[in-house]
Amino acid sequence: MYRFTPKRDIAVIWGWPDHDDNVIAVERELQSCAVETVVVLMTDPKDVPLWKLGSKTICVKKDSWRGWWYFCSARYVFFTHRCFMHKFPPNVVSVNIWHGMPLKRIGWMLEGNKGIESDYALATSPFWAEIMDRSMKPKQPSLSCGLPRNDRLFSDRREVLDKLGIDPGNRLLTWLPTYRNSVRGELRNDGTKYGNFFEMPGINPDELNDFLAARDTVMMVKPHPMADFDQSRTWSHLKIVDNDWLHARMLSLYEFLGATDVLISDISSAVIDYLLLDRPIIHTFADVDEYRHTRGFSVEPISDYFCGPVVRTQHEFLNCLELILEGQDPGREMRLKMRQLSHSHLDAGSTARLLKSVGLLPSS
Repeated sequence: MYRFTPKRDIAVIWGWPDHDDNVIAVERELQSCAVETVVVLMTDPKDVPLWKLGSKTICVKKDSWRGWWYFCSARYVFFTHRCFMHKFPPNVVSVNIWHGMPLKRIGWMLEGNKGIESDYALATSPFWAEIMDRSMKPKQPSLSCGLPRNDRLFSDRREVLDKLGIDPGNRLLTWLPTYRNSVRGELRNDGTKYGNFFEMPGINPDELNDFLAARDTVMMVKPHPMADFDQSRTWSHLKIVDNDWLHARMLSLYEFLGATDVLISDISSAVIDYLLLDRPIIHTFADVDEYRHTRGFSVEPISDYFCGPVVRTQHEFLNCLELILEGQDPGREMRLKMRQLSHSHLDAGSTARLLKSVGLLPSS
C-alpha cells in the first residue's frame, strides 16, 4: 500500500523526543520552501510544541490513522528514530536526521542492529560522513551539510539566562552524561553503572554545589532521555533537570546549550556539536575501558578523538574545572584539532543546506 500511494507535496517530520532540536530546526526552515509544501509534525498526543509552529505546519498524532495517511502521502520524510517504516520506496525522499556524530558505535556498527534504510544521512564533515555511511548505510553518500540542531546553538545567551532565572553575572555549565543502562527505546547495558545522575564514581553533590557557589557558577546536569530519571533535584548552584524541566521554561536543549560556558560529558555526541562554539569541554569518563568492551567506539584509539581533558574522579574533575574557571584552557589544542576535523561549516546554516540538497530550497 505505502509504495503505491500517490505522493504529494507533504513533508513529514518524525522525531524523538518530539521537541528534539533537529525537529524544531527543520520545521522552521521548511516554512521557507517556495513550493506549497504541507509540513506534518508527528507528535505524541500529550505533547504540545514548545515553539510557535509555522503557517504551513499541522500537528498529527503519531499513532493514528490520520498520521498513517499523511505519512503514506508524503513525498519527503525527515526522521530521527524508527517511524512507521524501516524502508522507503523510490518515490519518497527519506532523510535520517539522527541526533549527532557517533563517537560510540551506532546502527550497523552494533551487532544485530540494521537501522532504517533511507536515502540520506547527515554529517558535519567528510570525516564523519564516512562513519555515518558505515553506521546508517544510506542509499546516497551522507550529506556533509551539518546538523539542523546545531543551528540552534547560536542562541541569545541573555534571553536563555532570563528564562532560567540565572543572573547574567554567573557562569553557566552543563553536564550531559550518556546512559549506561537504558530504560526506554533500545534497552542496553553499556560501560559501568555508577548509580548516580552523573554516571561518574564518587561525585558528592553537596561538595560540588559548594565548589560552584564559591565561584558564582551554576551547573545544570541533564541525564540522557533514555536513562532512568525520576525527578529533578535542586541545590543552590547545582540542578539536575530533564527535558520536561527545560520545556516548562520554553527552552530546548540546544538553545540552552548555546548559552553555556563549559560542556561536561563522557561520550555524548553533543561534544562534537559543541566544538562549533569553541568553548571548553571536559570528558568525565571513568569507565572508558569498560565502555570499549561493551558498547565500543566508532573511532580508535578513542583518546585521539577526545575534545578536551579526560577525568576519572571528582578530585580530577574539580581541579580541571578550577583551571577553566580561572581562565585557563587545558584542552584548547585537542578541541581545535577536533573542530577542524569535525566541521566543514562553522555557521548556523545547516538546515538550509540540507533542504537545498534535497531540492526543497533553491541551490543558488
